[in-house]
Amino acid sequence: MAKKIIVNGYAYSWRDLRHRLDRVRIRLPQAMADAARNFFVDSFKRQGWYEGRILKKWKPRKKNTGRKRAILVKSGRLRRSIRIRRATFRRITIAAEAPYAAAHNFGVDETVTVRAHTRRTYGRVREKYTTSSGKERTRTKRVETGSHTVRSHTRHMQLPQRQFMGDSQMLDQKLDRIVERAVEEIFDI
Repeated sequence: MAKKIIVNGYAYSWRDLRHRLDRVRIRLPQAMADAARNFFVDSFKRQGWYEGRILKKWKPRKKNTGRKRAILVKSGRLRRSIRIRRATFRRITIAAEAPYAAAHNFGVDETVTVRAHTRRTYGRVREKYTTSSGKERTRTKRVETGSHTVRSHTRHMQLPQRQFMGDSQMLDQKLDRIVERAVEEIFDI
């Protein structure tokens, strides 16, 4: 086996080149997976999805609750559920594990069956308490005041598509730059 490899006029030690290649093979999939995950999570900050080089903003909510909060963010569960499942040289898998992720990412326009369930009603009660310094205070507490059973029924569900994961030209360009830097690291360019 040759001890030196010549690439573009430069001579490389085979052992050194193989060591660099092995290092890149380990680091590259994780770096690409991290970049893709961050790109998907940043969709929540951008409030839209890049189609080509153009940002397509998400459709606003119908109900104005009075509070100004981001679309698709109430508790942050959907955004936090975007995880790297696998990052190997052969395959990188990133998934949103929230049960409603696909409905928001692809949109829904269909009739669904709602299972029978119990709906609870709540009220507020004022209660007195004493602080550690001995002062008497009043606080409002939320308590369950009753419940009733809702029968199984169907309803038409319409959710607009608010894509936050998928193929994107912008993401492909970011991943290409990561691969180019990895190749430059191998050959000391």
